[in-house]
Amino acid sequence: MSTTVVRWLGQDGTPQQGDADAMGADLSAAPWVWVDIQAPAQSDLSTIETRFDLHPLALEDSAHNRQRAKVDVYPSGLFLVWVTPYRTSAGAVSSHELDVFIGPNYLVTLHAEPCPTIDTVAADALRTLKGGPDWTLHAIIDQLVDSSLPLVDSVGEQLEAVEEQMLDDPRQEDLLTLHQIRRKLLKLHRIIAPERDVIRGVGRERNVVSENAFRYFQDVGDHLSRVQDSIETYQDVAASVMDIYLSAQNNRMNEIMKQLTVVATIFMPLTLLSGIYGMNVVGRPMYPGGMWPPIEAQWSFYAVVGSMVVIAVIMAGYFRKKKWW
Repeated sequence: MSTTVVRWLGQDGTPQQGDADAMGADLSAAPWVWVDIQAPAQSDLSTIETRFDLHPLALEDSAHNRQRAKVDVYPSGLFLVWVTPYRTSAGAVSSHELDVFIGPNYLVTLHAEPCPTIDTVAADALRTLKGGPDWTLHAIIDQLVDSSLPLVDSVGEQLEAVEEQMLDDPRQEDLLTLHQIRRKLLKLHRIIAPERDVIRGVGRERNVVSENAFRYFQDVGDHLSRVQDSIETYQDVAASVMDIYLSAQNNRMNEIMKQLTVVATIFMPLTLLSGIYGMNVVGRPMYPGGMWPPIEAQWSFYAVVGSMVVIAVIMAGYFRKKKWW
């Protein structure tokens, strides 16, 4: 069910507030009108289209959840879509959309869900309404941009924790976490990147935004630049952490292969000896007494095993000296 709040300045300069019926009243004495609609229905869109002479294409865009920031210029004013990221209860990154119609004497804000930022701005209605629609829009966007900073910083802190873990002891679970962080950063970049162009587009329209307000919109653009720079920096760090993980895994595999190679090399002569002495034939005697150690001797088994141990120790020591193991 939609909820409509209409705000304007009375003739005595005090802020006034009404519901949807106030849009049909004579507000010509008010310098401008702010209409805020939550979960707008088609009838609400038809009402504001007639009341403020809004372009049908802009109304059509507002009826669909586009999830991408943009600004369109029409003869009656501007239509802009502003997307704000937020963290869900599950830790993922999602977004809220705010559709805005703004002209010289009106401001219309549409949103599907409650918007605490609008409530905060409306709480100081006297200063807000005296400023005009451009200053009110600036106050809303400025707070929405500021709310994005803690979210980006929290993702950065999560990335730093994963980076430390990767450097210490990389695990498969950390790789999964890293992929989740990279998806969050990608979604944040898709949301924030177009909004700088929106700020520039709004600021160029002098029939809607005053020269003084334009400077403050530029300040919001600077905040957006800082947010985007942070996102891009974290994306670079995430790519570096991925390289660190892959390098660590390759190094670990190389160490394992080196150790297995050393072990296999040590056992090669031992296998040769065990194969020779495991044959069921007696070859030509190495000396008149027969093979050494004598097959009939009880200590022959221990002599062969001892020879194997000596050979293994010598080879292991040689490999250690060469730092191959």
